Amino acid sequence: MKKKVVNENNLLIAGKSGNSWRIYRKDYLVKDGKKATTLAKSLWVDKEINNDYGKKAIKDLFGSNIMTFPKSPGLLKKILKMGSKKESIILDFFAGSSTTADAVMQLNAEDGGHRKFIMVQLPEKTYTLNSDGNAVPTKGGKVAYEAGFKTIDEISRERIRRAATKIKEENGLMIPEDFDGSFKHYRVVNPVKQTLEEIEEFDPDNVNLFNDMVSYFSSEALGVAGNATGEQTILTTWFAKDGYNFETDVKEVSFAGYKAKLVEDSRLYLINEGWTGESTEELLNKIGNHELTVQTIILFGYSFDITGIRELEIGLKQLDSTIGLLKRY
Repeated sequence: MKKKVVNENNLLIAGKSGNSWRIYRKDYLVKDGKKATTLAKSLWVDKEINNDYGKKAIKDLFGSNIMTFPKSPGLLKKILKMGSKKESIILDFFAGSSTTADAVMQLNAEDGGHRKFIMVQLPEKTYTLNSDGNAVPTKGGKVAYEAGFKTIDEISRERIRRAATKIKEENGLMIPEDFDGSFKHYRVVNPVKQTLEEIEEFDPDNVNLFNDMVSYFSSEALGVAGNATGEQTILTTWFAKDGYNFETDVKEVSFAGYKAKLVEDSRLYLINEGWTGESTEELLNKIGNHELTVQTIILFGYSFDITGIRELEIGLKQLDSTIGLLKRY
């Protein structure tokens, strides 16, 4: 025998089991401001969410089980359907083989969403070095190492590429026109050149100490894969420092031949060498004639001499508007 008691929020059901009564509460999901009639189940038995399906998904992409315990894309898609919207940004701080990215792209292809993903993965090695200095695959990394993957993050990136290709092939003309499947890869590395703060005894006569410091932040100089220039690395680092996302709209503006970067008509970044007195004059004229709106100018101190910085400081103080000047090293 059951009795129902209804209030404005929930439906309470009292059920008798033997000589005792039990009270159950029926909850409702809220969808588009309205109560839905279904509730996400606490027990999932779909075959697509188990570990075997995760292994199958990896094998379909790589031809072998290069990851020991990969998550299932079906499991991640189920979670994404409950916890994300079509414009959400999905962060996975332990990306592994990037199952989450795979699931995000699959779901976007299915419902026309524009979800974005951020995958974070340390370059954990699939091998160790023995006493002779030779590489020996780890117990769980043997298949990956033999497939040519020396670190987990290599697998992560390659899976995104292969998964995107597979999704495009399987969906054909049904895939949304704006489905991209591409990604940007960022590394956190330490610079190889000493910076001013690290030098205890600074010799002003050593003019070669900081020559072309920008180039020391390129991918090649830092010893990492990629083709990023020093300017790109510095600008991306400063974006993070200044609270911008990595997809911030950047305009290139010229001052007497010097190429600078303008962000959101607010911040002007001067990074490369080559700034001249003519550059300062043209910058001041554009600001004074309201051709350019700037709140803050940030310059890479290693690329400027003292005279150039001083001229810029004096010129900005003579303008009616208050513009901040930040020098970074």
